[in-house]
Amino acid sequence: MASPISCKSIFLLPLIATSLFFQVSNATFEVKADQALIDSICEQTQDVDFCKSTFNADPRTPAADRDGLGLLSIAINIDVVQATIDDTIPKIVKTLTDPVDKQRIQVCLTDYNDALVILKSAYTASSEKNYKEVIGLITDAANKIVDCDGAYRKSPPIREPPISGENDKVTKLTDITYICYY
Repeated sequence: MASPISCKSIFLLPLIATSLFFQVSNATFEVKADQALIDSICEQTQDVDFCKSTFNADPRTPAADRDGLGLLSIAINIDVVQATIDDTIPKIVKTLTDPVDKQRIQVCLTDYNDALVILKSAYTASSEKNYKEVIGLITDAANKIVDCDGAYRKSPPIREPPISGENDKVTKLTDITYICYY
């Protein structure tokens, strides 16, 4: 009579082998973000060094494929916009005395809040692989940042926005997202 262990082995070994084969074969179809993929995306952006340093600094990058890098760029952008709304703008408001500057930073706060809503919609669209919608939404978010910049540059007194660094980051991140999905 056959031992119970050998009977179980007859059923388990093919199951284990099939499971291992399935995992290995599926892994070959997914291209993860190696440096060559990051370079191929970043070389198309306006600021190659910013793009590379952004992806290389984020621990989620190695697990992402090209679409995942697009999603990641949106997530990073959401973080930048949220930090600007929560931290940067309130600190600036406390230092302002000029009524024109106070009004302008409020315009930027509104634009950043709008951009945040748009970026969250872009994240959802990207998760659903609706890349045409992502491109439109990313363009809309970038335009909100242009509007913020315009609040300081379109009428006198013309000044550099106090959040010009944040404006640049958001714009560069939208550029990265656009490259990932175009």
